[in-house]
Amino acid sequence: MLYPQSNRARQMIDLSGFWHVQFDPDEAGGYESGFAGGEVIAVPASWNDQFNERRDYFGVAWYQTRFSLPWGWRGQRIFIRFNSVNYLAEVWLNGERIGEHEGGHLPFAFDITERVRDADNLLVVRVD
Repeated sequence: MLYPQSNRARQMIDLSGFWHVQFDPDEAGGYESGFAGGEVIAVPASWNDQFNERRDYFGVAWYQTRFSLPWGWRGQRIFIRFNSVNYLAEVWLNGERIGEHEGGHLPFAFDITERVRDADNLLVVRVD
């Protein structure tokens, strides 16, 4: 899978930055449509390196962020690409499941053209 680049023929936005994370050691779930609160985490990066109390945590965590489409993207095919999620990722956009990927250190993408809104999209990722 080629690494995406912005140029005259293609635009991209980078969703890396500060997201929210909710740890779920009991795997209770229920965060597919988002969650209130959580902890702020830098993405991309490992939670094990960002939280001393989570250094040895190997359970489930839920990540979320919000984004809007840039002007002029309506009518174009839109993909969301992850460079890597270790190890199992399930992804929801605006409460609707868009897919899963197993295998850390590999990129993967989903076509979100039919599910993305112009503004206030909520992206949730369950990581195990």
